[in-house]
Amino acid sequence: MITQPKASLFHTYRWPCVLLLLAALCVVLTFSGFLDGIDKAGVMLFRTDAAGSDPVGPYWAEKAVLGLTHLGDTITLIIFSLLTISWLLLRKQKAAAIYFLVMAGGSFLLSAVLKAIFGRARPDIVEHVVHASSASFPSGHTLRSAAVFLSLLLLARLYSQALRGFGFALAVFVLFMGIGVSRIYLGVHWPSDIIFGWLVAGFWVSLWAPKLSASKV
Repeated sequence: MITQPKASLFHTYRWPCVLLLLAALCVVLTFSGFLDGIDKAGVMLFRTDAAGSDPVGPYWAEKAVLGLTHLGDTITLIIFSLLTISWLLLRKQKAAAIYFLVMAGGSFLLSAVLKAIFGRARPDIVEHVVHASSASFPSGHTLRSAAVFLSLLLLARLYSQALRGFGFALAVFVLFMGIGVSRIYLGVHWPSDIIFGWLVAGFWVSLWAPKLSASKV
């Protein structure tokens, strides 16, 4: 058995280490109260009145944001994931299918565990446009959608010449960033919930990305 050199391991896993440290820093800043002012200002940024009852923008904008946030719903992400796994299996890429399942499915488990650990309350300074009952930190929509769409982006770069370009990467980036911001707009998350969700998703995907890349045959 050949042991991978330490320098190579550090090079491979430097991004998971960086993102994990940033996620830990986000936890400290959030629960120390350091980000309270930024969180409140971020939520109120999307309200037109001091009572926090009226989201900014016309009625159609609110509906558009609702449509965007539904792209991060559990059922939507499961459908995306199952279609992707089926496609990989049809291509006889069993190892890639397994690693994608770990990357996408693991984000659901991470979200549930972290919510249970931190148990943060949802924003109470604005009216919620949608119903949300679980803990606030991290944002499940943000964490799960970022993990799934980033994993899809990695697969696209591995298996599709047509989807390797900057345009597709930008579209995916805008998509999962938009889903995160939509949760603040709808009043169900603090900005720090979203940032932590992005960091955890980035950590999780980058942790498994080398395995996914190496699985292509």
